[in-house]
This record gives sequence, structure tokens and C-alpha cells, in this order.
Amino acid sequence: MERIKIQANIREKVGKEKAKKERRAGEVPAIVYGKGENLAVTIPTVSLKKLHKAHFSRSAIIDMELSGKEKPEELAVLIKDIQYHPLSEEAIHFDFMRVSLTEKIRVNVPIALKGEAKGIKEEGIVEQILWELEVEGLPLDIPEKIEVDVTELGIGDSIHVSDVKVAGNIKIVSHPEGTIVTVVEKIEEEEVVPAAAEAVPTGPEVIKEKKEEGEEGEEGKEEGSGKETPAEKGKEKAPEKGKEKAPDKGKDKS
Repeated sequence: MERIKIQANIREKVGKEKAKKERRAGEVPAIVYGKGENLAVTIPTVSLKKLHKAHFSRSAIIDMELSGKEKPEELAVLIKDIQYHPLSEEAIHFDFMRVSLTEKIRVNVPIALKGEAKGIKEEGIVEQILWELEVEGLPLDIPEKIEVDVTELGIGDSIHVSDVKVAGNIKIVSHPEGTIVTVVEKIEEEEVVPAAAEAVPTGPEVIKEKKEEGEEGEEGKEEGSGKETPAEKGKEKAPEKGKEKAPDKGKDKS
């Protein structure tokens, strides 16, 4: 188990304004939680660099040497939480958890994939689902990382939590059916062909011409070519009663 040694100073006063001054002085405020009292401390720049070098590991045991007391004290702690600046992404506050080296603890340990899956040669893709496992054990027995060998994974194969074996007195407490990593078939994305833009007509619109021709044809049918329809053949105009021309009564016959 990796161990990191850092220095920490006891904070006599706490508060936002005090914390701002400490940060301007190059120190980061922190709280150490544990059985009994909680301690307010600051982490100097030198110690902060050591934590940063270890990637702020939450499974590494940290030997914290406290200064500011009548008698120097050393604590075994783990990083519990970190607050980051929203813009600079620098660590601006730490929460540490005090641990006993003789008592079991539960922590999350990062997973590291090992080897190249044979499914890659089959044009598959390795997908990692879980990035850490929760384990239980004595602080000094907890590994820095858990390696998972993916060499034999083909397309459609997976490794589950229950498949992982750890050495020593460590127990994995994550759900055994959880999928850690799998190899899936690469899906070729279909090329989307944009719909062809409608051509802008350069002359008279064909549909319109056909429509006009159709209209003219209807008119021609109505006007006809001089032929009478069967209904017209059977019709003869009869003179209207009372409208026949009578001879002029007032004129002499010559």
C-alpha cells in the first residue's frame, strides 16, 4: 500500500476570511474527521505537491505530521473529499478521514485494465463500465489499484466483479454481478445522404402545361367538331305556340 508523508498545521481560527488569507499564503484549509474531535488544519504548498503527484489518491494511506501543538503528532488519514475551484480547477479544500491501522476500512480502489483484448483485432471496441471497486481490509493491505486482464476478451465477452481475484486479506464488496469491462462490435455509422434539392425550372412548368392542355381538350370536347351528340340528334326545336307570324290584315293583296 502506498504511503505519503505530509505536513499539516493546526488552524487556531476558522472562517471564510481566514481561509482566503491562508490560500493567498499558499496553504489549503482542511478538516480531519475522526473519532472524537475534528481537527482544522492547513496543508502547505510542499505537501500539496506530494498529494498532487499521487493524483490525490483516495486509497493511499497518508501519514500526516501535525505541527502547532506542544507535542508533534502523527495521524494516519485518507482523503475523503476534495473541493476544486470552478475556474482554475485547483484544490481549495480537503476533507481527511482518520483511520486506525489495526481496523478494517472500506475504500474505493481504481481499476486498471491490462493487456490488449483480442476482440480489437476483430474490429471490436473495449468499453470500461466500472472504474473503481469498493474493497474492505486493513489500511496497509489495500492495493493502490486493481488490475484486470482483458487479453482474452473477444467480441461479446465481459468481465464481471465476481471474476476479479484480489490477493491478501482484501474483500471486494462491490456487487458481484456488476460489469467491469466488455468488448462490443463496432457499429459503422451510415452515411446520411442529404435529400436532393428540387431543381429550379428554367422554362415553363411541365405540370402546368399538361394541365393547360387538359383544360383545352375539355373545352374542345364541349365545343365539338360539328358533330351532334346522340341526345342532340333526337331533339328538334318545335315552334312555340302563339308565336307564328300572322299575315298583315291591314294590307291589300296585290
